[in-house]
Amino acid sequence: MAEKEPLFQTEGVVLRTTDVGDRDRMLTLLTPQYGKLSVFARSVRKITSSGLSASQLFAYGKYTLRRGSSHFYLRESSVLETFLGISTTIEGASLAAYLCEVADELTLPDVECRDMVQLVLNTLWTISENKKPLYLIKGAFEFRAAAIAGYTPDLRGCAVCDKQSLGDNGMIDVMNGRLLCSECYQSLYQKQLQSAYRPDLNTPITDEFGQPILLRRLTPAALAAIRYVLYTPAKRQFAFSVEDEGILLFRDACESYLLHHVGHGYKTLSFYKSVINEST
Repeated sequence: MAEKEPLFQTEGVVLRTTDVGDRDRMLTLLTPQYGKLSVFARSVRKITSSGLSASQLFAYGKYTLRRGSSHFYLRESSVLETFLGISTTIEGASLAAYLCEVADELTLPDVECRDMVQLVLNTLWTISENKKPLYLIKGAFEFRAAAIAGYTPDLRGCAVCDKQSLGDNGMIDVMNGRLLCSECYQSLYQKQLQSAYRPDLNTPITDEFGQPILLRRLTPAALAAIRYVLYTPAKRQFAFSVEDEGILLFRDACESYLLHHVGHGYKTLSFYKSVINEST
């Protein structure tokens, strides 16, 4: 008879849960060294189960697992953090669900993802403790998660003239991951923009290779914010602010950048937007 796989231990954060029967639960567990794991947790929904807290959505804990043929089995668990403050508002809970869905999609089994785990934990803690506005948390997560997943833009300066300052009407080229200063943007695309706004034409803006592009305006404040999000150490990733017009531009640029590169929207994002007024 074949020997069972040995047990091993890991820390992880629960990104998703699916109830099975009356007592069991499937967990999507994101771990630093093993990546994303599908874990079957037997009887954890019993009120007397020692694994109940560690098998809740958003929980961070220590898990003893055994590898099966198609998924892992939970043997023991202990909770390290439950981020209880997330559930105090529907806005915070819906945002956390969306960001965990993004992390679920952008990670793989058997691939180290320490940076993504750190990002998720920092984000859940910031939501739970109500440390920052939700629009800032959302944008910072979206942009940094996209970069961790390999969609890293070049934010050093204008892709055409190399100027670090883009002016009041600088742009981020979402599709190509580059910046354009006000002058270069006007030089490259103003004629196309004028044509696109004519009612008798429906011509998309295209880059120098004839490919459609998506441009998002960045004021100096919005640009400074996304540069901070991309380049700052993980432990300081939410230690910034953005005000006035920059709020809307920062929020729009971060969401557009992520959604373009994953290629679709999310039901959890739609639900989050249905419960929060994002115009404020």
